[in-house]
Amino acid sequence: MRALRFHGPGDLRLEQVPEPRPGPGEVLLEVEACGVCGSDLHFLDGTARTDHTPITLGHEIAGVVRQSSLDDWPEGTPVVVAAGGHCGECRQCAAERFSLCERSMVMGIDVDGGLADLVAVRGDMLIHRPEGLPPEIAATAVDAGATAFHAVTRRARVHPGDAVLIVGIGGLGSYGLQIAHLRGANPVIAADIDSDRLAAARDLGADETVLVGPGMSLGRQVKLLTDGGVDAAIEFVGRASTVDAAVKCLRPGGIAVAVGVGTEPLTTIPPVLWSNNEYTLTGSYGSVPGDADQVLSWLSSGSLTPPPIEEIGLDDAAEAIAAAARGDRRIVGRLMVRP
Repeated sequence: MRALRFHGPGDLRLEQVPEPRPGPGEVLLEVEACGVCGSDLHFLDGTARTDHTPITLGHEIAGVVRQSSLDDWPEGTPVVVAAGGHCGECRQCAAERFSLCERSMVMGIDVDGGLADLVAVRGDMLIHRPEGLPPEIAATAVDAGATAFHAVTRRARVHPGDAVLIVGIGGLGSYGLQIAHLRGANPVIAADIDSDRLAAARDLGADETVLVGPGMSLGRQVKLLTDGGVDAAIEFVGRASTVDAAVKCLRPGGIAVAVGVGTEPLTTIPPVLWSNNEYTLTGSYGSVPGDADQVLSWLSSGSLTPPPIEEIGLDDAAEAIAAAARGDRRIVGRLMVRP
């Protein structure tokens, strides 16, 4: 079968490899769609690492069960795959903080992922796909959608009436904006450096938008729009400057949530401002069981609009992904590989 194999920074190859053989508790899945995440680009540019190389990338997977010995997952069942699996035994799992599992396993990072014709998947990572929901849309729920849901609901704990800022309106941010609205936030403000993304944010229901330019203070703009700042600022970019800007947008008692993956050291406000205003800065990683299910339900009902999807065949994916990692190809929304 065909598989998109990562051999190291800048080295992504479409190869012929043996079909996977599912082990105990696993099924063989025929891949219908697999999204390309920002982390996949970071592997190629050398700022993030997989467990080993070579490895087949891809953790936003939708498909149909092709071979199974599991009663709950008969052949022909349409599914999506949770991006990560947890052990259920460590102290983090005991505390139900499954995204922090000490022995977690992520598709396309720790084991072969879904940028291939077929993939072997643990049965406990399968999620039923709602009837009629196209695979390319359903695939966005397991990472972009579920990660945004986790950040908004479980880490920022957005409540009705909260003022919320979403920094970065890409695949995750567009979901985060909508989920904040579904949680009753008001206003929901979108900030980005791209006017086209802000136009899309307005179409998705953003109450206010802020185009961020060189030298401007996002904090000042947001505090003018909200009479003092937001209750929650959720950052989906992964830059030190945008995390700092999110903190500076808070009202006293507010929380900033860093979701974007980056490597720059953080420099921000003096300690006296943290203590006097009781600000909180926290991280948000991945999702826990139930997050993707809720996103799938909202997508199926039409309550959520998926990000723009650009489809590409597996044969053409290596160059497209490599170009995106180099910055030579602009992706709006989600690049979705269809074998």
